[in-house]
Amino acid sequence: MASTHQKGSSMPSRKKIVAALWQALKDAGIVSIEFEGPEIAVYVNNPKYILENERIVADLAKTIRKRIVVRSKSRSSHDKARNYILNLLPSEAGVNPDDIQFDDVLGEAKVLVQHPDKIGMNIRKLQNLVLAQTGWRIQIIKKPLLKSEILERIIGHYLERPKERMKALRSIGERVFRDIIVGTRHVRVIGLGSFGEVGRSAILVDTGESRILLDAGASPSGSGSEAFPLFYAPEFRIEDLDAVIITHAHLDHVGMLPLLFKYGYRGPVYMTEPTRDIAILVLKDYIELARREGRDPPYTLKDVETMLNYTITVPYNTVTDVAPDTKLTFSNAGHILGSAVAHLHIGQGLFNVLYTGDIKYYRIKGDKSTRLLPPAAYQFHRVEAIIMESTYGATETQSREEAENELIELVNKIYRRGGKLLVPVMAVGRGQEILAVLNRAYKEGKIPHINIYVDGMVYEVTAIYTAYMNLLSKPIRESIERGENPFISDITIYVKDYDKRQEAMYTSEPAIILATSGMMQGGPIIEYFKALAEDPRNALAFVSYQAPGTLGRRLVDGEREVAFDENGTMKIIRVKMEIKRIEGFTGHATRSELLMYLRHLRPKPKTIILNHGEYNALTSLGTAIKRSWERLGYKTPPEILIPENLESIRLYPRYYKKNLNLIYH
Repeated sequence: MASTHQKGSSMPSRKKIVAALWQALKDAGIVSIEFEGPEIAVYVNNPKYILENERIVADLAKTIRKRIVVRSKSRSSHDKARNYILNLLPSEAGVNPDDIQFDDVLGEAKVLVQHPDKIGMNIRKLQNLVLAQTGWRIQIIKKPLLKSEILERIIGHYLERPKERMKALRSIGERVFRDIIVGTRHVRVIGLGSFGEVGRSAILVDTGESRILLDAGASPSGSGSEAFPLFYAPEFRIEDLDAVIITHAHLDHVGMLPLLFKYGYRGPVYMTEPTRDIAILVLKDYIELARREGRDPPYTLKDVETMLNYTITVPYNTVTDVAPDTKLTFSNAGHILGSAVAHLHIGQGLFNVLYTGDIKYYRIKGDKSTRLLPPAAYQFHRVEAIIMESTYGATETQSREEAENELIELVNKIYRRGGKLLVPVMAVGRGQEILAVLNRAYKEGKIPHINIYVDGMVYEVTAIYTAYMNLLSKPIRESIERGENPFISDITIYVKDYDKRQEAMYTSEPAIILATSGMMQGGPIIEYFKALAEDPRNALAFVSYQAPGTLGRRLVDGEREVAFDENGTMKIIRVKMEIKRIEGFTGHATRSELLMYLRHLRPKPKTIILNHGEYNALTSLGTAIKRSWERLGYKTPPEILIPENLESIRLYPRYYKKNLNLIYH
């Protein structure tokens, strides 16, 4: 067996890294070398030298296996740089002075361009010209189709607090690039949430050298401390936490992240850029909803802002140091915009863990449905163990195409009887999916002219979707390039005030209403439900998973009298509207898709840990894997583990014990 202890000498020390950089880039006029977040920032007086010798920097980064960014110490003023960029770009590209935003901390200028295809020169050449002449690195970004207030606030937050942000980056850099102390002694996984349940995802990975938290979610059906991950576990101490990794921006994966900052965490949080943007919106709404319901939120907006200062965004397929002995690579998960599968490379290749978060996997070939995102990535360099979600591990839903057809048929039926179709949607993911399906159906003449009222945070999240069009599926990108916005049509009405909400509820015309929250645990959906539930002409269609204990789940399970407290008086709603469940829209992989994902996954992990599912889903999927391991491409049976919360699993070194929970047949 290989040694369980990786000594610090196997990795370059900070001193050696700095010496190598000074030696290799001495002719660039180095001013200083700083450890900023997961990057090593080299500040120089001669950016032209760097442009002419880019290969030196690339080879050096490869040698020391660290991310290096070179920044010019002398930069032009904002006005001078803005004028230079505007004069360089043709007017046909559609860039206004306000479309150029400067980040003094990173030395970057973001340029929002209406028509990037009309820039008229190679983007790389353009970037090099601007850097050489102004000292600023520019990013060319296609201007979003819809305006997002939250994106503007996030940019404003960063631009208005450069000192706070730089202090945070330097602090993170000290953590990430500290010298190895004891080395990777083991790899342990401790479930602090989502093991044996759906919700409050939180998994601690302990290597002996570092401790990393995967997700920090809230329970969708819990209240008070029951909504929190089990942060009281003896293995979890905030002061020992090296990093937090967030796979996506649903509340059950990010909802309790600010709580860590409330209680003193000041380390890095890694997520994709869209996840950051959506998470800020979701967390802000979580606080406001708690206050509207008369509850004290577990954290404040100040905690969310502090979290934002320590958030590091990481693109897909970019290797990033997150701790002295651990590297992270995000890959597309196909679940919602920005969702990621997290690959952890631990101990200089000693052990590799793949954490799926929530994934969606499907066959692209022959698919005719309206999908906003490509399927989850499945090819990796090395994987010894996988922690895989199992939400639908016991369920085979209808196909996506069948689900779309059923929704279209329901819309036509509601239209004929003069009713309203109420669809509870999650603001993130499902709202955009359903909106795109309905707008496409209207365009193709499959549904009549019937107004679609969209209420809640769906608009703001949709605006964020349009800001990252490069991450959307190929058919959706192509439709946008043709000038077709999948989220807007002449029947789409975004509800932004009381009058529009009243119109949606009481119009005499048939209508479709998409409203949050998706599990009917609050939000505008409740007001619509109260107004429409007792009319048999109306229908309520569930298009997403309904967690146990939620109002949505109770209605799906047959409850037809619902009590609401209104100013101290109990009001009983007798549900006469039609209740439909259309499961083919799920953003989670179904049972067959999970098995297909394992079949296509390369390489094959020897250990499979199932989480994020109710007990019957976990055992059903585990048994299916155990029975069909040969068809899944395994040469020997994999180890299947179904741990409970607070249970510690040692993945390395691993002395394989006979697992009696799942008997191989």
